[in-house]
Amino acid sequence: MKRLTWTLATALVAAPLAGCPAPDCDTPGNVCTVAGTGEYGLNDEAAATAATLYKPMDVIAVPASVGAFVIADWNNHKYRLVDRDGTINTIVGTQFLGDGDPDFQERIAPGVPGTECALNHPTSGEWNPVTNRLMLASWHNHRIREYDPATGLSLVVCADTAVDDGNGANAGFAGDGGPCGDVLMAFPQSIAIRDDGDFYWWAHKNRRIRKATGDYSLVETIAGTGELGYTGDGGSPLDATFNDWDPVDLQPEPNGAIELSADGNTLWMADSSNHAIRAIDLVNDVITSLPGTGTQTKTQWDPDEGGACDPTALCSPRDIELGPDGRLYIADTYNHVVRAYDLATDTMEVVAGVLGTAADGTDGVPATESELHMPYGIDFAEDGALLIADTFNSRVRRVTP
Repeated sequence: MKRLTWTLATALVAAPLAGCPAPDCDTPGNVCTVAGTGEYGLNDEAAATAATLYKPMDVIAVPASVGAFVIADWNNHKYRLVDRDGTINTIVGTQFLGDGDPDFQERIAPGVPGTECALNHPTSGEWNPVTNRLMLASWHNHRIREYDPATGLSLVVCADTAVDDGNGANAGFAGDGGPCGDVLMAFPQSIAIRDDGDFYWWAHKNRRIRKATGDYSLVETIAGTGELGYTGDGGSPLDATFNDWDPVDLQPEPNGAIELSADGNTLWMADSSNHAIRAIDLVNDVITSLPGTGTQTKTQWDPDEGGACDPTALCSPRDIELGPDGRLYIADTYNHVVRAYDLATDTMEVVAGVLGTAADGTDGVPATESELHMPYGIDFAEDGALLIADTFNSRVRRVTP
């Protein structure tokens, strides 16, 4: 759950062309671009709205003392911080695709500067209010990193990173019952952090959710058998199966996300290729699906195959966030919208995007009248602003609360 102060002003709204009216970004419910130009590319140390992104997968709100938000810039292989003055800079990642620093010192505390650590397709992150650091899911690197904004250092905190036995960047599944340093994982995609610092992560090729203690001393699986399917509702989460990627695709798209309830008793999971939101009761150890999800007729993972999405149902949801109004917000990716699910009535409504329409929408209009294109990631600021990684438009958009 990520609710942090948003104090970024209109400096992040793209300047209008001469003679054109300025976008209305102050009216509640309106949407405006706060990073990206709509073109694929990379340029740092520029105004965020003049900077090019390359398919951002997630947007992560951070405290005002750190900046405004962080972007997981997928095809640029970087995490990029948008500061409160509207500038954008890389905090983790280099000019090249890779796995950490060349001398492997990122594996040893306190780590090395983030800008010396190469990444391979970063997908998501989560601000840790206990440590005041960012936890980063290093997707193609098969590990979890921690970035300290106070020092600028990046440190691998969860993964077997030994180089003497060949496990440096291997994907796998191992380490339950031991410390984070003995873990193998495959394609970690999403992190959820408890108030005590313990955290969960979803690794989508493992098809499992795992939990680690905040001191990284113990790891255990809490959901998933590792098999592909859609079973287990009404029983133990450990007996459940998830459907998160095409098994013949060795380079799958990022899938799945997790989110904790405010009381920490429920862990929701976006089971992307089952087109469902699963709910794990952590107190009673039971998994269910939220009513009204999981009935999509589309059968293929590829958005251009298997027919069109049924717009009345979720279609490959890729992120979930608990909103300040108590509703569960869903990045309904293949439907090109963000929906809000009312947990009291089991009903959904579109809150951003135009259902079933992929386009680069207009700024300064109601969010439900401005198109999105494959939104993968969402987040909330403490003031209620909805932040959207408008992935295939290579923008980040903000809905005024």
